[in-house]
Amino acid sequence: MSDKVLVAIAETVVVASLGLGLVLLALMLTLFFRKTVEVEKQIAAPGTQLDSLRKMWGNGPIGRWMRVVNVFFYFALRNLPSIGPRMELRLVEERKRLPLALKLWAIVPVATFGFLMFLFFLSGWYLGAFD
Repeated sequence: MSDKVLVAIAETVVVASLGLGLVLLALMLTLFFRKTVEVEKQIAAPGTQLDSLRKMWGNGPIGRWMRVVNVFFYFALRNLPSIGPRMELRLVEERKRLPLALKLWAIVPVATFGFLMFLFFLSGWYLGAFD
């Protein structure tokens, strides 16, 4: 492949990943947020750190984003041997097992957003935006 073709591909990836990422961010903070609230109701018992974070950040756009990310990191990091058990004790009190579909609503959108932003910055780096 010639350098012009690679640059065109990188430019397309930058635009597409940023556009899709912003659309996904808007969806996570509006339509998908009700699923995050369902997950929080299941895992955040009164007095746990996740419950206090919910009260602290509120329901504005930044607060919603922080709540979505906290729930995502709970599911993403709770199985790590050194971090997971301490985090699980501090953050939540999971009273019953959550259905897989509900867990996926908390994990997949944020992971996809992170992947799109990774592509955005990688393509921007290739194009020399950080030189």
